[in-house]
Amino acid sequence: MKKFLSHIFSPSTTNPSRHGKPNLWQRLIEPTAPIADASERRHTRLVSLILLITAILIIGGLVYMVFFSSSPNVAYVLGVADLVMWISFFISRTRYYRLAVILALADLSLIPVFNVIITSDHSLEGLLILLIWNTLTILASSALTTVGITMFFIIFNILTLVLLPIFLPSVSFRNIAVLLIFNAVFSIIIQIFTKHRDLMEKDRLLEMAKLNQSLETELTQRKRTEDLLAYTSVHDPLTDLPNRVLFIDRLSHAMERAKRHENSLYALFFLDLDRFKVVNDSLGHEIGDMLLVESANRLSACIRGEDTVARLGGDEFVVLLEDIEDADDALEVAERIQNSLAKPYNLDGHMVFVFASMGIVLSGADYEQPNDVMRDADIAMYRAKGKGLGRYEIFRPAMLDRAMTRMELETDLRKALEDQQFVVHYQPILDMASHRIVGFEALVRWQHPTRGLIPPAEFIPTAEETSLIIPLGYWVLDEACHQIHAWNVQYSFDPPLTINVNLSTRQCEQPDLVKKIANILRKNKLDGSLLKLELTENLIIKDSEYITVMLSELRELGIQVQIDDFGTGYSSLSYLHSLPIDTLKIDRSFINRLGEKDNGVEIVQTILSLAHNLGMKVIAEGVETDEQYSLLSEMDCQFMQGFLFSKPVDNLEARALLEKTIGEVEG
Repeated sequence: MKKFLSHIFSPSTTNPSRHGKPNLWQRLIEPTAPIADASERRHTRLVSLILLITAILIIGGLVYMVFFSSSPNVAYVLGVADLVMWISFFISRTRYYRLAVILALADLSLIPVFNVIITSDHSLEGLLILLIWNTLTILASSALTTVGITMFFIIFNILTLVLLPIFLPSVSFRNIAVLLIFNAVFSIIIQIFTKHRDLMEKDRLLEMAKLNQSLETELTQRKRTEDLLAYTSVHDPLTDLPNRVLFIDRLSHAMERAKRHENSLYALFFLDLDRFKVVNDSLGHEIGDMLLVESANRLSACIRGEDTVARLGGDEFVVLLEDIEDADDALEVAERIQNSLAKPYNLDGHMVFVFASMGIVLSGADYEQPNDVMRDADIAMYRAKGKGLGRYEIFRPAMLDRAMTRMELETDLRKALEDQQFVVHYQPILDMASHRIVGFEALVRWQHPTRGLIPPAEFIPTAEETSLIIPLGYWVLDEACHQIHAWNVQYSFDPPLTINVNLSTRQCEQPDLVKKIANILRKNKLDGSLLKLELTENLIIKDSEYITVMLSELRELGIQVQIDDFGTGYSSLSYLHSLPIDTLKIDRSFINRLGEKDNGVEIVQTILSLAHNLGMKVIAEGVETDEQYSLLSEMDCQFMQGFLFSKPVDNLEARALLEKTIGEVEG
């Protein structure tokens, strides 16, 4: 029975095509009117099924009364009642199924009344049939209708019992009293259970409503979270601009359109904010973030709605211009962007000025991958940055060749460090008073296995950019300290030979620089006073507070500090009074002009006078002619180095120079 009912009332009856053709029962009880609500359709089918079964059962009673009973009047009553029940059944398959229930219940309620009236059996046993019919009517009403309708039929049944003795004298009040008691008790019990069922159903529906509301809230929150995750996965959290992922996708679409349509041109800008690191380090990351947000807003204001601005990270932005007419359109936008970004920023009371270096790639049929376009724009941007602040460059294929050469150079540099392909050359420094070598400057050279000896100008810039200069610089320092110690032990110079070693900007940025230098001195058993470190003028000015601390720590080790290429950096000389600097090295560009029409004697004389007044020594580097030597001697320049005396040589040739000097002194 359970399987039978489950099959009849399964959802498949509303859509038979999903599970084959509907069976006979399903076709008989399925509503003929469209009812959207699934629960209402199920209730309609239940009503139709009960009425159909009741109508069939009444037919069975009618047949019995016709062929096996002596009371034909009862058969007439059942016949009329069955007709009404069939009418109720057909009504139940429409939208008026509730009316069909009431009609059917009224039919059931009246059947026993008419039976009692037209039959002569009014005994208690005969009246029990009336009680049974009344009870069945109340049960059916409680199952199919509301409490109010059920109460109506309870009252109707009770009134019927009360009125029977009045209209039928043969009916005893005593028998009716028993029926009334049973009818009232059964009705009350049925109503109590019905009310309890309704309350439980109400509680269940309320609980389900709460659960549905909770699920809807959870689903809404989950949808919002998913939408937020989907959004944040393709947008920068700080500026709310598209990130690399979304930008690459849009660039891919632009490239595809350019391939399909010859007139669909695009341009890609790769931007880097000049001096952003200075602002971020000096004013703090919060101001740096404000600068990035404001820059993003300015970039967005410079382009059209169909174009795209994205932040790749840090201070790097990219701009995609779509459907442009020609290169002039792109350059016009580039000028507008640079003018906008060059305007002063008022960030929390701080006036900040920045510029943008920009690389530009114009659409071309040669590009297959968006990353290739990004790469070339990045290369052009670095080319622009090398020319100064606030510049832009249009990418040309030759730039890629240079970038590939630089990459190969970087790879070779790393291998050179691993394979120890570097050598140290030494250029002597002469004391003009004694005319002898008093020290050397250590200069690194690259002994390439196939290209031969490579000068530093070809690889030092790349080493600086890639930070390979840090391990290389420490290696040069270690080699130079070892060599100068060996020569001092071998030749016993008085005073001992000193060694000059250049410190790169990258090395000076390392927090453990002084500690590593101290370890190198200790390892090579070299007194700190014999080591002279050369720093550029720009480096000393860059972070005077940090440099002051570092120089003081070097002074505690006995190390002397020299300013290399003096005169080519900042014009302010106030740092000479406050920093522990021992020696100035006059840049070779000033020495080369000595003896010419615009000979620069005044500049060199000024530097010498300044140094002497401050108690500093001076070394003239790049001395190549006798005339330069004579002029420097007349200006009382005590120390010189240059090709006039010797080019940088390896350790064997340097030792030969030392032995020659010793021979000249002894001679």
